[in-house]
Amino acid sequence: METREFVWTRGHVFALVALCLAQVLDAVDTTVVNVALPAIEDDLAFAAADLSWVVNAYLVPFGGFLLLGGRLGDLLGHRRILMVGIALFTGASLVAGLAQNGGMLIGARAVQGLAAALVAPMTLALIALIFPEGRARSRAFAVWATATAVSSTLGLVAGGLLVDGPGWRWIFFINVPVGVLLLLAGRFLPAPGVVRRKGDFDVVGAVTATVGVGLVAYAVLRTQWWLLLAGVALLACFAFHESAVARRPLVDFALLRNRSVSGANLIQAIRAGALFGAFYLATLFMQQVLGTSALMTGLAYMPLTVIMIGASWAAPTLVRRFGIRAVVTSGMLVAAGGLLWLGAISPTGGLLGNVVVPLVVAGSGFGIVIVPLADAALSGVAPSDSGVASALLNVSAQLGGALGLAVLATTAATRAGERPDAAALTDGYGLAFVISALLMALCAATAMVFFQRRQA
Repeated sequence: METREFVWTRGHVFALVALCLAQVLDAVDTTVVNVALPAIEDDLAFAAADLSWVVNAYLVPFGGFLLLGGRLGDLLGHRRILMVGIALFTGASLVAGLAQNGGMLIGARAVQGLAAALVAPMTLALIALIFPEGRARSRAFAVWATATAVSSTLGLVAGGLLVDGPGWRWIFFINVPVGVLLLLAGRFLPAPGVVRRKGDFDVVGAVTATVGVGLVAYAVLRTQWWLLLAGVALLACFAFHESAVARRPLVDFALLRNRSVSGANLIQAIRAGALFGAFYLATLFMQQVLGTSALMTGLAYMPLTVIMIGASWAAPTLVRRFGIRAVVTSGMLVAAGGLLWLGAISPTGGLLGNVVVPLVVAGSGFGIVIVPLADAALSGVAPSDSGVASALLNVSAQLGGALGLAVLATTAATRAGERPDAAALTDGYGLAFVISALLMALCAATAMVFFQRRQA
């Protein structure tokens, strides 16, 4: 808790806005490309089998390098690594917008993913270091959660507007001025945190973690299970090395003995699996079954975004009154109810009743847990471990999201059959939404086990 009253200054507000803008720049790129894929396929003559790599080339290095990016921030300075990541991201975005063939675009997307792995953990770590634990940090996390909630919908809407307007290349060009603005603003950011000695870097841990997580992400996205086993084996080697061999490990496993940290990461992984899969399949249902355009599909998510923002702003007050366990448990159960309602979709129903209203109900549950999970994941963590603790939460989301998306998409496709009509597609999507609801209920049970009754 805060030991003295925290006074907000213009410097704190400036830092928070800049860090949230970096978060938006990073997160929006995971969705903005989705609505541009048909245009990219036509313009660059992509083979259908290779088109998915416009997305996967970003996600694999993003997931693989998160832990390394988090620890580099702890070692070399969080602001410094944030600026390096933004510079890489900005340059790669320019190259992606200028791409003349598929290989050039995929290469630029891979660099974007690497850069995102440097930026994402630094935004959360810097917020935790700038704002003391308690009310100030909770308010800052609420603003960060708002940026996170806005990012997904902003990507879909902006992607639709840019593709229908100046063209798909502008989904990358638009990042350049924003990146330059952040680089100019970066010099005014505070540089808190503990910078450890240069000899502290754990090379073996960095290699096994990066390759292991990268292989798992790649294997799940490509459904190549032998590579998944190889990735899991590497992660097992990483865990053994970190706990029994490394003098100064990349990840101090004492972090996971903190029930708040381990509970937050476990819930984040399960929640992301349900969330990524549900949003992906809801998007397909709107376009393939209801015939909604790309732009209207993005706009359909706007009410969800609004309710998530409102819920995330209410979360700090609710946590102070009822505790993290009660808020996370309740939020996950509300989200489960919304997804269960979404499981009753009909191919002859309208967009509002079929999708928008159930998503709004689920969104109130999604939004209310963002702040307490971030708070729990960094609760009691030393400043020298804030970068890697933040990276762990991001890794949990990426791996859980990738695995959940693969499982739910496969389940929906299997249920629909080889030549699905609208009714069969709806049946498959409905089953996947019900499974998503069960995963959210599992999150609620996990919160009851890991979080203390009055933890705040």
